[in-house]
Order: sequence, then structure tokens, then C-alpha cells
Amino acid sequence: MATDVDVQYFSHLNGLILGNNWGDLIRLLDKALVSGVDFTQITAASIDAQGDVHITLYAAHNAMLFQVVELSGFVPTSFNQKYRIKGVPSTTQLILKPALDIVERSITATGTGKLASLGYDIIFRDTGDVKRVYRAKNPTAQHPFIRVDESIASVTDSYTSTYAKYAMVGLLEHMSHIDDYENPNVLQLPFDPANQTKNWKISGTGTGVVRGWSRWYWARNTIPDVSNQSSDMTAPAAGNRRFTITGDKNCFYFLTEHAGSGTGKVLNGCGLFNGSLNTIVPDWFLMCTLNATTAAANDYWGNGGGYQPLMRDMSRALFYGLKASAEVVKHVILNPIEFSYVSGANSSFSGTDVAATEIGIYDSDSKLRGNLKHVCFAGKNLNTTITTPIIADQSMYIADCAMTGPNIGGFYFYLGELE
Repeated sequence: MATDVDVQYFSHLNGLILGNNWGDLIRLLDKALVSGVDFTQITAASIDAQGDVHITLYAAHNAMLFQVVELSGFVPTSFNQKYRIKGVPSTTQLILKPALDIVERSITATGTGKLASLGYDIIFRDTGDVKRVYRAKNPTAQHPFIRVDESIASVTDSYTSTYAKYAMVGLLEHMSHIDDYENPNVLQLPFDPANQTKNWKISGTGTGVVRGWSRWYWARNTIPDVSNQSSDMTAPAAGNRRFTITGDKNCFYFLTEHAGSGTGKVLNGCGLFNGSLNTIVPDWFLMCTLNATTAAANDYWGNGGGYQPLMRDMSRALFYGLKASAEVVKHVILNPIEFSYVSGANSSFSGTDVAATEIGIYDSDSKLRGNLKHVCFAGKNLNTTITTPIIADQSMYIADCAMTGPNIGGFYFYLGELE
């Protein structure tokens, strides 16, 4: 078997920044989803008897075990492919396991390298550079257009720039331009048939402003704990946030802490799940905070649905998908099928180094829908607040934390096999 190189991950440990600034999330997604992260000059490269490629870089790489590296411009051309990072001997050296075996045992021209992206294109971007539409490279009809909008003003209304930072996000079946979201015949997630632009509207000003509906927060004043009451009008603390982004061209997840300082994270994500129904409706999911309250609304984090996907309890652990019918109607709630809602917070299982199980899905119409890709329930206490690579036999995972309510748990993310 070949080594799996499809599922990639990125972290703040790679030197990437997610701060308390508008535009930070889009800039991060541009790198993680689309462009990847370039290495500095490769000053030396060789291949050993086992077929592993060793590279030395001019400056620190900030790369992590089991990330995917892409080399290009090498001769022989068989070196121009994707690799898993098998070893990190130093801050400037990497040992790479190729996806495809390399017959040659010498390199005649050294090229360049980078941490590979998850495999998306930017389909549309606005002139103000605050909106994006992403989509998988070489997509099938199932792959959604992913619209991410960080704009804070409309023609007449505005959201104060010092308030909590979040992107308005949604999935669409088809788009012909950046603001093409008003076609009633196009599938959209989330969707309110009584208010088709609800997900993208900015209404009002000051403390009474309502900005969007489906929200990906990345900077807020308080940690995402049900005991902490706050509002979006309260300015978040300065500083960079810890995060992990994991996935491939089919779907991705990102864990972000809101208040900084190594606090627990909240899971967001979108894309395709492994569907079990034979329907013509795409198997989309969206993990987000679905909330259309004003900036002044003072509430406990987690009091509404979708605030802590896969965590806390049934009402908060839910996320969203399309109704299993051919109609363009309101979305349905997707519920996770898990051993408990405290993944990674205690040791429920023993006898294995990585107690990872798949997470099933059923919807609010009582239909069993399938299971989530990549993300796994953790049946052991993960005891980590940062992105942590793990290997079990030949299976590669990363682990990271997430809030379960008052406690910190987390998830495993399956990366594939290291052959």
C-alpha cells in the first residue's frame, strides 16, 4: 500500500497567525485550503536506502510530524510528488516518506517545497478582499461552493469593528459571482425559506446590529464555557489564537479558541460526510453557531444549538445538513451518534493507545444519514491544549482539545496510514 497523503492539517505551531483582526480568518483559510505554506530554500536533498527523502532548509521550517509536504522542480521528476513528514531531526531538517516509491537514488537538481494545501480553489473574491468562495479542486457535483464573508458593513447598516470577530458562512449548490445567493432554486445551507438572505444580511447599527446567521467565531471576549456570560459587543482581548485545521478537498474542520491564553476550543467545519442514503441531495454538513441575535444580546456560550458541535449535550452538539429530499426547503438538524458528549475528557476505554471511533449521524427527520469523515470520538483523556501528532501501529492521527462545557476534552483526527 502507498502512504496516504490526502488529509492535511495546519496549526498555530506552524507559525500561522489567527489574531483579533478582521481578515485573519480568510487569510488563514487562503493558506490552509488553497496555497499551502512555502518553505525557505532547500539547501540539501538526498534519498536513503529505504526510499525516504531527506531535506535541509535554509531556515526553520515550523513543520510537524505527519504533515503533507509537496516537492516540485526536482530532477528526476519522480521526486515531484507529495510526502508525509516521517521525521523531524531538527528545526531545519525533515525526513519525508513519499506517496509513490522512487526508483532513483540520486538527485541531479534540487527544487522547492511547501506544506501542501487541503486542495481547494478560490472561485470568487470581492474587490474589498473581505469575502471568499472556495470549492474543491476538480470538484464533483456533490462538492459545495463555500462562501465565507467577513464584511462588517452594508449600504446602510454596519457592525462595529471592535466587536467579536466571526465570519458569516454557508454552502451553496451553484454560484456565478461572489454575492450570488438569492436563487430560490439553488440548494443552500443553512436556509430559511421565509427569509432567503438571512444568512448574509447586516441589519442595524451599534449594539442593536444583527450580522448574519451562520457564524464561525474566532475572537470573542470569554472562553466558550457555559458558565461565562458575554455579548458580541464586548471587545475581545488582543493576541493570537491557537487553532487546528484538518481535512481534505471533501471536508475540513477547524478548532479555534476564542479568548486566547490556551483555553478550550470550539469545533467548526463543513463539506461532505459519508452518506448512507441513496438520495439526489448532496451529503453536506455545516458546523457553526446558528444565531441571529443582536450584538448586545448577553448570553451564556452554549445556550443554543450548534454552539459546541459534538460536545456537551444533545442540544448543543448538533450541526446542520440538507433535508433528504429533492426540495429546496429549510435545512435539517444533524445529530451525532457518540458514546458520550465528552469526547476526550475522560478515559472511557482501555486496551488501545488511540481509542478512536467514527461518529455517526442521524437527522431531525429520524433518518440515519451516515458518518463524519476524519474526525473521531476520543475515548481517552487527551490532556492536550495544542495540536499533537500521534501514531498507532501505522495509523496517523492528530489530537487537539475542545470544550465539553465546564471541562476540556477533544478529538482525534484520522490522517491515514504511514506505509
